[in-house]
This record gives sequence, C-alpha cells and structure tokens, in this order.
Amino acid sequence: MLAAAAVSAVAAAQSGHFAGRTRADWIRFNPVTPLTVATFAHPPAADQPWVRLNMPATADPAELAAEVRAMHDAGIAGVEVGQGAFPDNAQLVALLTAANASGIKVSLSHGPTQNPAGYSIDGDNARKTLVAGKAALDAGSMFDGPVPAPAINQGSRSGFGGAGGRGPAAGRGPAGGRGGAGGRGGPQPTRATLIAVLAYRCAQSPCAATGPVELDRSSMIDLTGAVGSGNSLRWIAPSAPAGAQWLVTAFWSRGVFAQPDPFSDAGYADLIQSMETGLSAEVKELMKKNGGDIFYDSHSVDRGSPDELWTNRMAEEFAARRHYALIPNLPALFREAFDFSDGSAPRVREDFYAVRGDLWLAKQIDPLRQWVRKYNNVLRVQVEGEANLTIPITDMVPAAAAVDRPEHENLFVGDEIDNYLPMASANHMTGNPWYSTECCAAFGKNYAQTFQDTAIRMHRSFAGGMTKLVYHVYPYRDGATWKWPGYHNFGPAGFSNAWGPREPYWADARLYNDYFARHQQVLTQGDAKTDVAVYMQNYLYPPSQVSKTRHWGDTGLQEAGYTRDYLNPAMLDLPNATVTGKRLAANGPDYKALIIDSEQGPPTDPVKTAMPVDVARKILGYARAGLPVIVVGTPPNRTPGNTPDADAVLKGAIAELLAERSVARVAHESDVPAKLRELGIRPAADPATPSPLLSIRRHDAAAKTDYYFFYNQGIVSPTDEPGTLFEPATGQPVEREVSLEGRGRPYLLDAWSGRITPIAQYQASGGRVNLRVRLSRDNGVLIAVSEDPSRFGAAAPAVWVSRTNADGAAIERGRVVIRASRAGTYETTLGNWRTVRSTIAGVPAPIDLTRAAWHLAAEDWQPANPYATTFGPAAAKTRKTRVEVELTALKAWPEIPQLQHVSGLGTYTTAFDLPATWSAANGARLSLGEVFDSSTLAVNGQPVPVDQIAAEADIGPYLKAGRNTLTVRVATTLNNRLTDLDEGVRARGLVQPYGLVGPVVVTPYATAEVWRAGGR
Repeated sequence: MLAAAAVSAVAAAQSGHFAGRTRADWIRFNPVTPLTVATFAHPPAADQPWVRLNMPATADPAELAAEVRAMHDAGIAGVEVGQGAFPDNAQLVALLTAANASGIKVSLSHGPTQNPAGYSIDGDNARKTLVAGKAALDAGSMFDGPVPAPAINQGSRSGFGGAGGRGPAAGRGPAGGRGGAGGRGGPQPTRATLIAVLAYRCAQSPCAATGPVELDRSSMIDLTGAVGSGNSLRWIAPSAPAGAQWLVTAFWSRGVFAQPDPFSDAGYADLIQSMETGLSAEVKELMKKNGGDIFYDSHSVDRGSPDELWTNRMAEEFAARRHYALIPNLPALFREAFDFSDGSAPRVREDFYAVRGDLWLAKQIDPLRQWVRKYNNVLRVQVEGEANLTIPITDMVPAAAAVDRPEHENLFVGDEIDNYLPMASANHMTGNPWYSTECCAAFGKNYAQTFQDTAIRMHRSFAGGMTKLVYHVYPYRDGATWKWPGYHNFGPAGFSNAWGPREPYWADARLYNDYFARHQQVLTQGDAKTDVAVYMQNYLYPPSQVSKTRHWGDTGLQEAGYTRDYLNPAMLDLPNATVTGKRLAANGPDYKALIIDSEQGPPTDPVKTAMPVDVARKILGYARAGLPVIVVGTPPNRTPGNTPDADAVLKGAIAELLAERSVARVAHESDVPAKLRELGIRPAADPATPSPLLSIRRHDAAAKTDYYFFYNQGIVSPTDEPGTLFEPATGQPVEREVSLEGRGRPYLLDAWSGRITPIAQYQASGGRVNLRVRLSRDNGVLIAVSEDPSRFGAAAPAVWVSRTNADGAAIERGRVVIRASRAGTYETTLGNWRTVRSTIAGVPAPIDLTRAAWHLAAEDWQPANPYATTFGPAAAKTRKTRVEVELTALKAWPEIPQLQHVSGLGTYTTAFDLPATWSAANGARLSLGEVFDSSTLAVNGQPVPVDQIAAEADIGPYLKAGRNTLTVRVATTLNNRLTDLDEGVRARGLVQPYGLVGPVVVTPYATAEVWRAGGR
C-alpha cells in the first residue's frame, strides 16, 4: 500500500547514503595501525589524539608553525582550526606547511567552509526556517487586513552556542521578530516570505489563548490564493457550526543564518563556491599533501545537524518522499503552538524529521563527502547536533554512518555512556573505525581541568565505543587584549579548558597522549562484537546532563555484563543485516539477540511502540531464521509517520512475530538479563556477579585475537557532571572474576607503560578464558586473548596458574611465581592440574611514608610581567620561581604557607630503608594515594611507570637492600595561581588540593617460584 511504500522508500534512501562501502573503504581514509609490540609501545600518528586550536585573527604565522611543531612533540597528530578566528591564507600556509613537515593532519572548520564572506541571511539560498502568525475569528465574522505577522517559531535549542534568539518573536510585522538571528549575535533577518495562509476551526471554542491550540484538521481552508497585494486578506469565516471560532494562520519563511541552505542544491553550490574562492591555490595544494579533513561542529550555526523547518523546495521534497502534501499540515510543525484534534500532528512531525534528515544527507553530506576528495580530504561531522529537551534534529544512527568521520561531544550528554552508543552502533555495523569525541569541555572550568579528569572522561568515551580524542581546546599563545597566561577565546574562568604548554601539567602531555593513543589503537583492531542489538528509531536526544536521559534506562543489563548497540531501520537494511547461525550481522557485530523495547527513552519522536511494517517483517524473518528476539513491554502497535492505514498491517506482522518460538516477551527492561540467561545467551565478558564493569570487545580474526577494554564505571549520571570536575573519582574499587569469550592465552596491555605481558593466572575452557579483573574507581584496563602463542613477541610460559590462595601470580624472567604480602604456606594449582605448596617466610611490614621527611622543590609559575597591565606576547611569558620546602608530613599545597597560591611543578624526594635480607625474591607495590594532578615516579633514580588513576606502581625491580630513594614529580593546573591574580577566576570559589597528598605506602611482597621451563 502507498503509506508502507513511502516508509520503505525513505529507509532505502537513508541506507543509500552509506551503501557500497566496506571496512576496507573506511580504512583507506581512517587508517588502522596493525597492533604489534612495537606499535603499542610507540603509537604512530594514526592513533594519537587531536586538538582544536583556538586563535585570534592577529595570530603570527611563524608562531602558528611553532605551535604545530610543539603539538607534534607532545604526541598530538591533528589540529582543527577555525574556532575563534578562521585563519587567513597566510596563516593557513604556515600551518599546513609546518603540519606537512611534522606529519600532523589539519582540519578546517568555520570560515569559507561554513560562512561565506558577505553572505546574506536574507539571500534566496540562505538557511531558512518557518515562522507563523495567527488570529482568532468568530464563525461568520470577517477577517480584513494584513495576514497575521510572524510571531511564533518552533521553540529554541538549549545547547551552548545554539541558534541564539529563537524564542517567541516580538511580532514586528513580516520582517520582525527575533526568530533565528545569525546565532551568537550574528546578522538579523529583514525579509520574510509568505508561504501559506490557512484557516482551521478550533476544536474548542473559544480558541485556546495559551498553549497549543487544538485544530480540526479536516476543516482546513487554504486561503493562500486569496491573499492580495501587501499581503492583505479579506475572508469571511464559515457561519456553521454556530459559536465556533476559526484560526487564521500565516506561515512565513525567514533566514536563520547567513549561510547557504543545507537542504538544497543551490545552497550547496553557494557553499562550494565559497570554499573554492575563499581558499587560495597554494592552500589547496597544501591541503592535498596534508590529507586532513573538513569539520562541522554540533551547533546548528556551525552546520551540525540542522533543525530549521524550511528550504525553498521543502513542500515538493516532502510530497515526493512521503506521498502527501505538507502545506495543509504546517501547524503540526509548531508543537508548542498548534495541535490537531485527530492526533495526527506527531505523525506529521515524524515524517518531517525523516525528510529533513534525508535532505541534509542527500543535499549536503553526500556531495560534500565527494567534493572534499578533490583535495585529498575527508568529512568529519558532529552529527549528534545540540541536545535539546523538546526539539528533534535527525536520526543520528544513519547520519553517523553517512559521514567519513562521525564525532560526538561529551558536553551535552554529561559523559553518560549510553548516549554515545547510537553513533558507535552505526560504526559497528559499517566497519568504520573512526568515532571521535570533542573532549573534555566543562562550563566555567577553564584552567581547572586536569589530565586525570581527561583520562576518566576518555575511559567513559572508550566504553561508549569512541576511538579518537580531540581536545577542546588548545589555545594559541597570545592576543592583543589577553593577560597571562595568554589567549583563550572563552576567558580565564570560562568554558572548557586550555590544553597546551601554558599549563604546568602539559609537561606530561606525551605520557597521557601515548596512553590515549594505545587505547585508540586497540579499539580499532578487527571488528566490534556486541552482545545484543536494541531496535531504535529516534529523532530527539535530550541533554543527559539536564534530564539524565538514558535510552536503555535500567542498568541491570550492563551490570550483568551485556553490551548493546542501537539499530534503526536503515541499519537493518544494510547488506550484512542478515541472520547466520542464529546471529545477526555475523560478519560484523555478531549480535546474539535483538530486543524491541517500548520502555526506551525518550518516549516520543517517534513513540517507542512505533515500527515500520517492513522492519517488522524483516524481524519476523530474523526470528524464523532462529535469532532470539525479546519484546519488552507493549509490542509495536503503530507505524511511525502519518501512515495510520498501515497500523493494522503492522499489528498483523507483530502477531506473527510473537507466535514464533524464538520470540520471548518480558514486562520490563529489568527482566531482560534473566531472560537472556534463560535463553542460554551469555555476555562476551561475563562477570561472576553483577558489577559496574563496562566492556568493549574487538575481534581480529586474522590475528586470532580478541581485545577487551574494561571500565569501572562510578556513579551513573551523577547530578553534577560535567558542571564540576570528576575528582575525586566516583564509585568504588572493583574486583571480579570475569569469563571472556575467546580462545588462547590472556595478555595485559598496559597503556601507561606500553608493555604487553602474559597474564599468569587464569582458567580456560569451552572457548572462554576466566580471569580476575581489579580496577580502582573510574579506571580502565586493556586485555587481549590470543590463540597465536607468538602474537605479542616471546611465547608465554607453557604453564600458568589456575588458582592460588596467594595474593596473585606473575611471570618473571620466564618463571611463574606467586606473590604474597604476608608470610605463610600457599597452595597453587597450575594449568596442568599440578598442585604446588610454597612457603614464604618473613615479609617486611608495609612502610607508610605519609609522615616521613620529604623535600619538596617547586616551580612557582607566575606572569613574568605585571598581570593587570601586560597584553600580547609579553603577557604569555612565564616566570618559574623555585621554592624549597621541607615537610614532616604530606599535605596539599594550599595548606603549605610557601605554596598557598602556587601553581606549577613540584618534585618530592624521600628515602626509606629495606632490610639486609632483601633479595630478588622480594618486591613491593607503591600506592601514592591522592595525587593532584599528573605525576612521574623514579625509584633509586630509575623511572617507573605509574597508573595515573590508581596512583599505583610495582616498584619491585627497582628496589635494593638498605637505603632507597623515592622521587615523585607532580604537575598542576593554573587554577590556584589565577585564583590569586584574577577576580573572575577567584569568583568561582575553586581552590584545588595540589600536590602529593597521600597516603603514600610501600607494601612489600615476597615471591615463590611455582614453575620454570625445564624445572619440576
């Protein structure tokens, strides 16, 4: 039937945006590093983080080149430019030349890529939306005068930097109102074009004065043809029924941004003309050599997912794609102002959102992806748009699949991992390894965010399927009106942060960037494997930091170890969306079950009991092929969009589905984990008991290796994130037995040190490896399971520990040993089922160094020139004064008089003694306790890798009998010094507990050999 055909046509159009691309196609422009011992230890540029560089228009080209070289040295492999000021051609030449010499990719954002010079918000091809006016009229009365002026719009977005001034207009006539200024104080429209004048009878009389006016859709009278010169209208309302009121509604199009329309061929042509003329020939040649990307930010004004209501041919496009007229249904697009009494308004909006999203992909994204190839570039877009409580944007799942490089932004979702999964799901189905995040913005926390904070937030991002960090922001050195430490376009106490060499902790940038790069390398290996797929069709994505929205609300599924993806109709239309061996997309994510969830959030746009008929029939085919399907709550009972005649057909298909043996029903999301267990479906990472561990699994079939990332999630959707910093970490330490799907030996991939080592203690059977995962709060770990005994260099010992009552087991110089921090007799069962009894004699007691004598040598970072009166390059200069302090106990710097307002680097030194009996059979764990922020460690002058979140290290190989020295170097933010200098920073009332606070404890252990090659 016609309605069902329309739904199928739109699904086919969406899938066409990314059909025909294989994983090999994606990897061609998003390279994946083959993981080896060498590449993990020293990650190449393809795996390293990127930064967003903010700069003033006056930036010195030579300094820009120097900044690029400094980025390279800090482990940065990409620089995005355009926010703040878009570089002119001389600045771009300097940037691109230095980047090409350093192997850094350049991303262009804003400027001619988005905002053509001199473009008019009133232009014929400018971005437009609908605005409306209304006037009530009694039955039988005459309307005589100008049609109602535009005073109503669709509402407003709530995100930072959105389309400013899009609240209710002030009603200043055809060119009046504030609707949709250029955003961020841009140009205002002075032109409005009348689209239609329609009259409706109000469902109740009189017409509602506030809130949505309920209209009788069937009463519509099109008055557009009766509008005369000067937009005048003379019309008599029907006299029957007596006592009724009518609403005369006028709909106008009006510019929203001084940018080309993203929904039309003409707008696209204007955009390309802007880029072709705005970038010089020299810049274009350098772009070709660089192979970077063109980037669109999430905000609508930045050409992220657009939310406007109009384009010049919207009525024709809508009719062609949905097979009915849009004009008679225009009131439905203004949910806060109008409603239809027959309940069709939400259905019309659903169709409109589908058409708008498809137009954006067809008229903007698809051709732009092809155009950027001309300059050896690719397209990166934050397709999630600005999160909003009420205004839908687009379906981010197919949008993510349509761009070369999908990107999210953690600001609007408060690092709620569930909100990252839809875009990750598209990548999992298509095989695209790139999923970046604009990290780690927070309101009002400039110069206060820490590297530890970033590590925690990236753990959450990695658990959400992300594979690339883009710092927000790295500021240029100086500006003409900026005081120390230099330029920042959001202000010293403002939005986000200042990553870069003006912060003391940037001394440890390479340490952290290598850490992130190793995760990003691992999480792009092979294919993502996900336990279950959840059906989703969605246009509305409320901001999690405001509404605490989770698509899958119940946390029991993830606590039971199950991972999930979200698949929309377009994903189910991909060639690999078939069932093989009772698995969906077996050559991709390999889902073990499909879940249809009516409790999914948000509940509208469309309602979560909506499903297209062709999707229901497809899922019926899956069930008949043996794929387990679980229906949560009310089964689908209506089609999305304005297709009520197809509802009965859908219900028939769902009735057939529910009758299949492979289909199960549960009342609530909380019932799903038990039902999966009942069906014999285990998670790939199966914890012995429910836990806060979240996981990501990648399977590299060619290397016969599975990779797992585990994150010990703290509080789910905390009430104050990201408005406050993440320290101290949330949640509790976790220790769990976890059963991993995979064959072979397990390995620990230590992302702090870059070392890959065999795990000594585990059990293996039935295609699974069981081992114990220990993680501190908010920490993460990488584990591999490989069938290839030489996968990571030297072969692991032939024997391993199956179980022991010692503290743990390790592999040392080819031997398998147990470790214990207390004397005693320990029993160990080896993997060959041999049992070994070991006696460990005296072990030194733990050594608490918190109240030991410490020498602290600090660098006090201050402006080299007077703070209040110095601007420009001189303001960016820093004086580093040495401060020496003798401590008898560790305490935070604000509690030490000499360091009360100091920011900078601090080196702590102490010593402790070990007994003369200390030998190679002894070792020790060091816990530093609370450290603020980044730190390095040396024992007896030798550098030792430290887990920066747990603040722990194994220092055994570096210890000796007698006196041992311990050196800890700590690097801070600039917050405390700026709090002393700057009134605006001081006003936020944040003083950070810098330094090594402790408790610092050395816990000795002893080892006992339980196996060696050639031994007994």
